[in-house]
Amino acid sequence: MNRLLTSIKQSWLVVFITLILTLPQSQVIGQQANPVAAPPQDARQIDDQLAAEFFRNRDWENARSMYEKLWEKYKAQHYFNQYIECLFQLKSLDEAEKAIKKVQRQQNNIQNTIDLNYISMLKGERTKAEAGFAAIIETLPADRNLIHVTANAFRMRNLDDYALMVYEKGSRMESLNYGFDLERSYLYQMSGNYDAGMEAFLAYLEAFPEQIDMIKGRIQSLMYMDVNSSMTELIRQKILERAQLKPDKIIFGDLLIWFSLQEKDFEMAMNQARAIDRRFGDQDTKILDLSAICLANGEYSTALSGYDYLLKKGKNSAFYFNYLAGSIQARYQIEIQHLKPDIEKLKQLITDIHQVFDQAGFNRQTYQLAFIQASIQAFYLNQAKEADSLLEQTRILPLNEVELAEVKMLQADLLLFNDEIWEATLLYSQVDKAMKNEPLGHEARFRNARLRYFIGEFAWAQAQLEVLKAATSKLIANDALQLSLLISDALSEDTTGISLQAFATVDKLIWQKNTKAAAILLDSLSVNLNNLVLNPHILIKRAEILIQEKELLQADSLLMLVFSQYPEHYLADDALFRSAGIKEQLIGIQSEARKQYEIIFNNYPASIFASQARQKYRQLRGDNI
Repeated sequence: MNRLLTSIKQSWLVVFITLILTLPQSQVIGQQANPVAAPPQDARQIDDQLAAEFFRNRDWENARSMYEKLWEKYKAQHYFNQYIECLFQLKSLDEAEKAIKKVQRQQNNIQNTIDLNYISMLKGERTKAEAGFAAIIETLPADRNLIHVTANAFRMRNLDDYALMVYEKGSRMESLNYGFDLERSYLYQMSGNYDAGMEAFLAYLEAFPEQIDMIKGRIQSLMYMDVNSSMTELIRQKILERAQLKPDKIIFGDLLIWFSLQEKDFEMAMNQARAIDRRFGDQDTKILDLSAICLANGEYSTALSGYDYLLKKGKNSAFYFNYLAGSIQARYQIEIQHLKPDIEKLKQLITDIHQVFDQAGFNRQTYQLAFIQASIQAFYLNQAKEADSLLEQTRILPLNEVELAEVKMLQADLLLFNDEIWEATLLYSQVDKAMKNEPLGHEARFRNARLRYFIGEFAWAQAQLEVLKAATSKLIANDALQLSLLISDALSEDTTGISLQAFATVDKLIWQKNTKAAAILLDSLSVNLNNLVLNPHILIKRAEILIQEKELLQADSLLMLVFSQYPEHYLADDALFRSAGIKEQLIGIQSEARKQYEIIFNNYPASIFASQARQKYRQLRGDNI
């Protein structure tokens, strides 16, 4: 060992002298004159680094020798701890015991006391060791710092159970007025007791509500570890129980709202936000923001419940017209989701929109209502000219780039609806270019790709869809993937593309709500079909036509046929979700709908419908959410 150290030091000296001799004389003089030159490493630093290197490389013998000398010379506790650890690794238990007892006679140290009992455990004297550990915990004084030191000393020897006992005893010491909740939560997690871990998290949050962001981060870490949703369900139950048990603590309500949004359980989030407002008041902005989130995520009924709750408070709020506009948007989306929208209700929406324009003006704060009016006029009332005129008025407003792109997107949809193909693709392309890396740009690119698919330009469409498969929006990526698979599968079966062209035309006619022409062409395609790949797609399109014609039982049977005959197909979950929606909303067979929703989130966990299916399943089961 001494030879090794001498050799290293001599080698460093040779290198240093060689470097000096090879430098130009001017540099040597300059360095000698420089008063701020870095000082050379001292002997302690060199020995410390060398000992650490031996320790990292698990060279326990050399590390033991180095740390023993460092301890004897500098008396730093860190060196002694490392020295003892090396002896444990070398199984030199008698030497370790002798060294610890020698130190203990001079200075009583909790780490050394624990290590003496740990040595007994390593020697197989478990009863003696456990008695010693128990005595340490039993005699702990009400000293917060000493409790931390003792727990850490146990943890250094991987005795986490005893560390937990230390913190649990400390939490019961009333004079400390500190629960050690965060410390205990980590140890509970390490032992797999996630139930107790969550309880400790929430107890800590109650004591320190300003730490909510940190607790959210810890909960997210737990959720990342979840492989079968059991952890997530436990977290949900614990937060819900605490929010109900402590209704006077707004922090738990806020945490429940946050968690519900992570799980896309928008109805629970909204229920909780309204409950907090009824109890504490002054939550209007929070409910407004939450309603907008629900609207953006397609949870239209939940969004409407939020907007209407705010509207009932009266017109005195500065955000009253925001509530009213949001309510109109939600009502419109709910209506067009129906299998057959009610035209009279859509007309009433236009009347309500005009009232908003009359009272609040036609400006940047209300312009999005023009989208709804134009859509109703063009798609449902056969008033394309009036719709286009309204959108042109909208473009005159001082809109920003995103807002102008939204107007152009709707104009492009109206043009495509009226078969003005090239004008539509021009506007889609403009939005795509202006919003290239934004979700709106991705949506424009998808609609343009779909347009090209409608008119038979499959290679152009496929090139754009390949890019969109990686879009940040899960919905766009899913739609792009499905359309891309349809094109590639159909062309691999029929390279002429004739059958796919006919099917794409059917698709376009259904999108344009021209179901009669679509049905005639679909019948012709079915009779002359030489492309079996299209069979499940044809069944889906037949069901869509039947839905628009209110032939719901027939539509449902076709959707179930897709699921039963093609359970591994990428349309299976789509067909099952649509079928469940029919049973739930219109036929009233809710028990069957619930079973189908359960199949979706169990058998198709990666489905874009899985989250919605889980929520609908809970609703139909009667969960108190």
